[in-house]
Amino acid sequence: MNADNRTENNNLVSSRRRHFINSDYGFGADYTVGNSFDNNFKSRNRRGKKLGKILSLIYFPILLLWLESLVKLSSGLSVFSGLLFTVLFSVPVGLLLMCLCTAAKNSRVNRIAAYSFNGILSVWYCAQLVYNNVFGTFFVINSITRGGTTQALNSVDMIMTALASRWLFILLGFLPLALSIVFGKRLNLFEKTTLPLKGIVLGVAVAVQLLAILLVNSDKASSDSKSAYILYHGELQQNAACEKFGLFTMQRLDLSRMLFGYKAELRHENAEPAATPPKATLDTPVKPQTIDVDLEKAEKNADSEDLKQVCSYISSAQPSYTNEYTAMFKDFNVVFITAESFSQYCIDKELTPTLYKMYNEGFQFENFYTPAWGVSTTDGEYANLLGIIPKSGVWSFSQSADDSVGFSFSLAQQARAKKYDEVRAYHNHTYDYYDRDKYLTNLGYDYSAIGKGLDLGENVWPNSDLKMMQKTVGDYVNADSFSVYYMSVSGHGGYSYNTISARNSELVKNLSYSDEVKGYLAANIELDRAVEYLVGELERAGKLDKTLICIAADHYPYSLDEFKGLDELAGHKVDTVFERYKNAWLMWSPAMNEPVKCDKYCSSLDILPTMLNLLGYEYDSRAIIGTDVFGGRDPFVVFSDRSWISQNGSYNASSGKYTAFKSAKGKDDVDALHNKCTNMFTVSRMILDTNAYEKIYGGTHIKGK
Repeated sequence: MNADNRTENNNLVSSRRRHFINSDYGFGADYTVGNSFDNNFKSRNRRGKKLGKILSLIYFPILLLWLESLVKLSSGLSVFSGLLFTVLFSVPVGLLLMCLCTAAKNSRVNRIAAYSFNGILSVWYCAQLVYNNVFGTFFVINSITRGGTTQALNSVDMIMTALASRWLFILLGFLPLALSIVFGKRLNLFEKTTLPLKGIVLGVAVAVQLLAILLVNSDKASSDSKSAYILYHGELQQNAACEKFGLFTMQRLDLSRMLFGYKAELRHENAEPAATPPKATLDTPVKPQTIDVDLEKAEKNADSEDLKQVCSYISSAQPSYTNEYTAMFKDFNVVFITAESFSQYCIDKELTPTLYKMYNEGFQFENFYTPAWGVSTTDGEYANLLGIIPKSGVWSFSQSADDSVGFSFSLAQQARAKKYDEVRAYHNHTYDYYDRDKYLTNLGYDYSAIGKGLDLGENVWPNSDLKMMQKTVGDYVNADSFSVYYMSVSGHGGYSYNTISARNSELVKNLSYSDEVKGYLAANIELDRAVEYLVGELERAGKLDKTLICIAADHYPYSLDEFKGLDELAGHKVDTVFERYKNAWLMWSPAMNEPVKCDKYCSSLDILPTMLNLLGYEYDSRAIIGTDVFGGRDPFVVFSDRSWISQNGSYNASSGKYTAFKSAKGKDDVDALHNKCTNMFTVSRMILDTNAYEKIYGGTHIKGK
């Protein structure tokens, strides 16, 4: 085909194309194909950008609510009970993040910023839900600053188990990030927004935040310790605050308290039910367990408002009284063991005969509870040794090393004051774990652990309680007087890979339990052997009849939760509000003529004041949060979620329901007990923060080494 023919054909095609475009089958005489395509593209582009702006506006608020819901569902918290506050506190944060991620002219830069924020949030929320699965609470900022991340690696096997069980929640936690990366550019996400729009968005964020605060403060009159006002302004309650306000707001409150401190007022109105002094006998005249101190002067000279409130609290508190058990073990030696993850299910005539003997021949506390606090074992030690509730959001015992919080009321300081020859503490794990080297020496003990004077001859996890006893009893058993503390570790979870569980596995292999539960019982056989060795050495040295032995748990065996292990051991589904924390407290000496049964409801907070009374030590019962079980001032069991048990009934903070016991001998003033519960937490924190004991009572504080 020559050039002329090609030109003619092209002209013909162009003519037909123009005819089609201008015909009724085309786009009309005023349009061209190019114009129509451009207009449709621009229209779709405008709609796409509008959709992108809407999605960008709501992306972070929706993301936060999504992550909050995942954490609550994973942790067994209610998604709906705190939905309003969670929305109100999440929306302002989400809108602020939206403004930050639409600030640059380059949309690619904005998207990278958005993906970064999303990634950080997803990692943080997923880390928290895994931690909660292992420890039953959320980790706080203070734990990170004090090396808690490194400490948590000791539970790496338990964490891996939690990761395996929470994989779906973790996957869903990163789903928004994956979707935004894949479709972000196509949806025009995080394009630059105008300054007027940013002003409107920030105005809405401020308005919503103010509305949330207004609603919180409107709940001020409530005496419920889980009211919005108390949760927001009072002592930090990690799980409850997360359920009510969301994890992000709980962490914000935690950070604010750590950086700036906070004020919380005591609730004096009907806060303390009257005590009933025990009946007097000829041998034990009844008098209040107090120390003569000028509290009015101490309050007047207080250097802080918190210290003034502590003075006021002590002056108005009901004391406990001397009783028939006062000085029952006067001038006795003391061995106190905080047993890792111990429970009443470990006591068995065949498997743990020494523990069985101690319980059946010693004090039998039939309604004893070991509440779980925020920082696992060290908080359990704190409650056991000081009778004070750990401060939420910090490592309380570690903080106490900066002052002399237990300077005169602790067993160590009492023994120092009585000139005991040996005042020692031991731990069969790393010496500085949780800063034990600081707080146990500050408490008055000469301290030894692995890496600090204690060599068990093997590098295993967990280490043997029996070997610890074999290596240490000789340090003090021949002394004329001694007060000794042990923090054991053989009972540490998880039990399917516990070295000690494997060591004793033959003794439990025929039991009709799961492997994890068998492992738990096997691990505690090591504790029994350790105590058996201790008793034998004390007897050989002629010291057993003059020694009081106390054994209590740091916390219930929470690593069994993942396997429903407590249900197995109990033979029924265990109530997770109260029954989960029911435990055994062993206190025994062969000097006892017969066992002592006690059906009062009591807890680990009551161990120290009860022992101080039994040993005949002088102390001020008003200044210890726990109480002498036998001293006429009824013990009051409180839990970290502000549920509580009195002698007449129980209050479930999650349901808001009070249940009176059928055997109740009196009627509770529920509002008064709510106030009492709140005050116990507030005063405990104030005592720690202000070094109240030294400033009120003075005295000599002797540190160990």
